[in-house]
Amino acid sequence: MSVTLFGTCRLNNIHNHNGLNNLINYTHSTKEVIQFINYLKGELSIPKPYNKFCFRTAICRNKFIDYNDTYNKLFINTDIFIIEICSNKKYIHNDFYLHHLCVDKRFSSHKNTPHEILNNFIIEKQSDEEIENDILEIQKILYPKKIIIVSHYNSKKNGEYINSRNHLINLLDCICKKYDIPFINPTIVLSNYTQEQVITNDLGHYTNFGINKFSNYMNNFLKSAF
Repeated sequence: MSVTLFGTCRLNNIHNHNGLNNLINYTHSTKEVIQFINYLKGELSIPKPYNKFCFRTAICRNKFIDYNDTYNKLFINTDIFIIEICSNKKYIHNDFYLHHLCVDKRFSSHKNTPHEILNNFIIEKQSDEEIENDILEIQKILYPKKIIIVSHYNSKKNGEYINSRNHLINLLDCICKKYDIPFINPTIVLSNYTQEQVITNDLGHYTNFGINKFSNYMNNFLKSAF
């Protein structure tokens, strides 16, 4: 069984994944996922400089990533796609969906981004309808391969849920129930443990304990479901 991960380091301990996420990109929004799928299929050309700034690995290594047939083979040979959707924000320049690290000034990686992009990119928030339509498009593009949708952990800040994250998680739950798409909510998976046990202080990454517990659940789920 070969697994492709459209998501972040939070999924990295899932067994049998082909490493495409680490070779090229961590996706966050549905639009980034669709762009990445079309790139892997060889149906979307991402030219310079966007073949650096759309891809996390390229940004971190400060080099361009050129299309390689190996990427297509790994994609085609995938049995199950695990799709983590953890943001409803789109970072756009010239109709390409950027990885946020190239424009987010909280991170030093933005210093390698050309001023043309840094000064002129736009951020848009997706509507609920757009996310729903994107998920259906992803399902259609990948059919008949199996897909699993995974949400972010529903962290609390000062005792309250983060509104945007809470809304997105609940939206994904509703969409997946509506269309009978397998959905994993890490908050439920890890509900026997405190947030402090499973999530780091940045509220975005799992602790070692959290990643082990979540990965064990996912690996057992894959064994039983497929």
